[in-house]
Amino acid sequence: MTPPVSTELLERLYRSHHHLENLAPDPLVYARGFADPEEGEVAGLLAAAFAYGQVGKILEALGRVFAALGPRPLMAVRTADLREISTALEGFTYRFHKMQDVVLFVHLLRQALDRWGTLSALFAAGDAAPEMGPALTAFADAVLSGDARPVLRTRAVPLKHPVRFFLASPARGGAAKRLCLFLRWMVRRDAIDPGYWQGRIDPARLVVPLDTHVARVAAQLGLSKRKTADWRTAVEITETLRRHDPIDPVRYDFSLFRHGMDASRRKKTANGS
Repeated sequence: MTPPVSTELLERLYRSHHHLENLAPDPLVYARGFADPEEGEVAGLLAAAFAYGQVGKILEALGRVFAALGPRPLMAVRTADLREISTALEGFTYRFHKMQDVVLFVHLLRQALDRWGTLSALFAAGDAAPEMGPALTAFADAVLSGDARPVLRTRAVPLKHPVRFFLASPARGGAAKRLCLFLRWMVRRDAIDPGYWQGRIDPARLVVPLDTHVARVAAQLGLSKRKTADWRTAVEITETLRRHDPIDPVRYDFSLFRHGMDASRRKKTANGS
């Protein structure tokens, strides 16, 4: 295994990649720039929910979702007629998600906002442990506990319904990449992350959003000894990064992601694909 990475190398990667001009293509482009943090947090959760698969396809899917909701996603989630959203998203499909899944997600978010007022208040209500895992699970469970009617015939969202994938939590050991990504966007504020919740959660508690690019780079740099891209690996990588920056370990995440994505592109180009 490669020896643990040096702080010097991490800082060099950070300086090379952590710039706004390097953001696109990234789902975060749909969640930045909102003057109202309550609009921004809703946009952020919607954007993070689709952050899986090929980035070009992710942006195409988000383009349709945000076009259907309009320039004020919070207002749309709170007040828009679900039938109008269904019509605007007619024929929508992304991987295994269909139009009905997006409408159900909006319906569940509406109920969560009606109960807690904001997503930040909802998250705070379940944030009782020092570790971030329980808070992420509580947040996901709270949203998914809403009444699924009239979008579905049952009140409870079925255990294997695709909408649960939008908010996959650490409860079953998975990396919870999309929720960790959402939290990174909300908590951190710099050239990349909008920080709509800045000052409410300590950035030192964040966990790296573990995707294939970050997992591959982490293995190459010796950030983790684990082979499986799960929650334990995400925590282990974060703990290693915390030795290099105890205050804000996840600030390296975007740089690791871009470094891995750029390396993947170079490999594909060299192979002629």
